[in-house]
Amino acid sequence: MRRTLVVTLIIVIVVGGLLLAGKARAPKRPPPTTQQIWSRGGIPVETASVSIGDMERTVEITGDINALTKAALSAKIPGRVQQVFAREGDTVSAGTTVAVLDQQDALSNLQQAQAGLESAHTRLSQAVTNAKVTRIQTDAAIEQAKSSFEAAEARLAVVKKPARSQEELVAENNVASAKANLDNADANYKRHEQLLKDGAIAQSAFDVAKAQYLVAQAQYKSAQEQLSLVKEGGRKEDVSQAEAQVSMAREQLRTAKANASQILVREEDIKQARAAVRQAGAALALAKQQLSYTYVKSPISGELSSRLAEPGQVVAAGQPIADVVNLASVYLKGDVSEMELSNIRRGQAVDVRVDAAPDRVFRGTVAQIYPAGSTQSRNFPVRIKIDRTDYIVKPGMFARGNIITGVDREVLLVPKDAVEERRGTKMVFVLQPKHTVRRQDIDVVHENREYVEVGAASGLKSGDAVITRGRQNLQDKSLVKVESPKSKVEGPKPKVKSQM
Repeated sequence: MRRTLVVTLIIVIVVGGLLLAGKARAPKRPPPTTQQIWSRGGIPVETASVSIGDMERTVEITGDINALTKAALSAKIPGRVQQVFAREGDTVSAGTTVAVLDQQDALSNLQQAQAGLESAHTRLSQAVTNAKVTRIQTDAAIEQAKSSFEAAEARLAVVKKPARSQEELVAENNVASAKANLDNADANYKRHEQLLKDGAIAQSAFDVAKAQYLVAQAQYKSAQEQLSLVKEGGRKEDVSQAEAQVSMAREQLRTAKANASQILVREEDIKQARAAVRQAGAALALAKQQLSYTYVKSPISGELSSRLAEPGQVVAAGQPIADVVNLASVYLKGDVSEMELSNIRRGQAVDVRVDAAPDRVFRGTVAQIYPAGSTQSRNFPVRIKIDRTDYIVKPGMFARGNIITGVDREVLLVPKDAVEERRGTKMVFVLQPKHTVRRQDIDVVHENREYVEVGAASGLKSGDAVITRGRQNLQDKSLVKVESPKSKVEGPKPKVKSQM
């Protein structure tokens, strides 16, 4: 009995195993395909609403941030750096001394130039004094020569002029008196001569009478000669002497006047001394300028962006020592295609974004459109002035800008994620009742990163739900299943920027 039960149990186990093995080997029913799932429940999609709003037409540019006001600080003369007063990030004002070169040689040259100027002033003072003395001496010599010449001419005139009638009368009276004395002395002489012969007088008495006679005779001759001189005028010797004195006085006057040229020489000395003063002054100014070149000053206000030299370092003329940048003058320089250049004008508003501040939009304006572009890319550089950066935007950053060229008011806006292009035609899928979609071709007017402005004849209206996610799997009249639809935007939308 027990043996029969065991056999039966074994048979049941074997049969059960065979049945299980056969079931495992039987072909499985395949799972439903994606198309089968979509055909039963619809293609999963997300939607967004068509709205009415303002579309700003923009031109997008990218480029680097630069600073319009920046300066590379360098010395005008070579030298050894003595001090550097600022480091990277320090604020400096225009005219602030950032570095100083060694000044020993410059100070020595300045002292030498100052001494040279003082010496030149001294020489000028001496030249002026000499000129005054020479003028005084020359004027006195001329006056003295004039007086001597006039006196010589007067003496010559006196010598040449005959005596006056009174002088001639006196001379004649003297002749008559001398003649009377002579006659008296002659009679006395003859009488004493006879008395001496007669022995009546002594020889000594005769000698006295003879001497008186000779004297009277000499006086008479002298009176006659004097009368002759008075009648004839001066003697030839006196006239010649007087004329010689006049000639000498004239020559002295000419010499005195000729010596007046010394005044011109002294004036030339003054001119040369003044030129020397100007030259010394120029040398002093140059020395001061050379000393000023040892001070490296910032020509602008800003921040020190780099420090390129340290104390003790020898730098050449023009070698950069530091760089200063004014962060308030930063601008974006980007390129605009020649096809969009006609839409760009100076003064147009620009929204600027930088990766360093992704949540901020900086307002700017088109400051300059460069007159020449690249012959390779056919792009034209444009400079965008950024109004307020709060010192967040710095040179070297990458930036994007949207130049606002105009605004389309109250236009039909479609989310850009809903637009698809197939075979050159742009279209959207519009959600229909009973969870189907309708393919709608559209006419794109403008677009940006988020929205597309479509023409009024595109068959869309405000409030239509368009497919934004899953549209690549759709065809006209496809069944869809809306998942997490985006909320519809009611009423006019705010300004939306478009990319031209």
